[in-house]
Amino acid sequence: MARSCRFATNAADGWRFAPLLGFLALIFAGIASLYLRRYALTLGSASGIYCCFMLLLAFVIAPGIRGSRALVRRWLDRRYSSLGLVVLWCVPYLIYAAGTGDFRWIAILRLLVLAIPMAATYRLFPVRDISRFCWQDAGIAILLIASVLFHRLRGVWNVPVNLDFMARLYLIGIASWSWVFLRTLPGLGYHFSVSTKVFRAAALNFVYFAMIAIPLGLAMHFTAWNPRWRNFPSFGLDYLEIFLFIALLEELFFRGFLQNLISGSLQSWWKGQLIVSCLFGLFHILHAPFPNWRYVALASIAGWFYGSAFRQGGNLMAPALTHAMVDTVWRTWFSRI
Repeated sequence: MARSCRFATNAADGWRFAPLLGFLALIFAGIASLYLRRYALTLGSASGIYCCFMLLLAFVIAPGIRGSRALVRRWLDRRYSSLGLVVLWCVPYLIYAAGTGDFRWIAILRLLVLAIPMAATYRLFPVRDISRFCWQDAGIAILLIASVLFHRLRGVWNVPVNLDFMARLYLIGIASWSWVFLRTLPGLGYHFSVSTKVFRAAALNFVYFAMIAIPLGLAMHFTAWNPRWRNFPSFGLDYLEIFLFIALLEELFFRGFLQNLISGSLQSWWKGQLIVSCLFGLFHILHAPFPNWRYVALASIAGWFYGSAFRQGGNLMAPALTHAMVDTVWRTWFSRI
């Protein structure tokens, strides 16, 4: 009886997956129409790109909703193999290639160089102490950082131009599936749910950071008052794109993964938060002009408040919402470029 009730609850929660994916499909269909006007795409190419994008988006959303997460876990328990999961992660590219005719073995190889270690490491060498940062996590962290810093996924999706957002969705997908389904990670906070607690944590930490960053950024000549406001729909669209393609990936890695595990290893939330905030800042040193120490300083401060939003909000939505608002406000009013 309890099992039946649990299944019914998961099935009901699973229905939240479809409306969210459908809502995003409508929004990005409008954006796709702009691409059709800008680039000469055939119907096959446009369909392949859009279907690839939506499947990647489905991979991103599925682990973040309780019902769909339970359904995927049940499927993995029954049919899971490392090879099968790796093939599944490559399906979006194959759909893109079928539509555009842009199939390249080097592109598949670049995907596999990430997918195989992610699946094999946690499958063949299970983590024993799931609340601490272990050698398996260190290896995966190095792999992900190297792939981003050295642009290892650039050139995978090339039609009609380099579609960098596809690479970011791919990284979110394989990372979230690895840390939700393969390596159980307590406190990851990968839940697409919001509440008063989440909004309060996001808003307060945005305000706290803005009170420091705006005068400090102006004094350091890192930012300048340069308003580029268009309208509310454009601001909202910028916010959604930054949230989905930048903030979610970085918060999943730095807060849900690193801060969570390092804090557990050190048995201290503030030490873990401080270390990861500094690492987050150093991650921005390559921005021009190199070495960009002003960016490092402000990003480190931002990392502290993103970490606070993560702890106070209880899931990754809080720091991702804060992060997206910081970047959108900066781009709209304070970017020097």
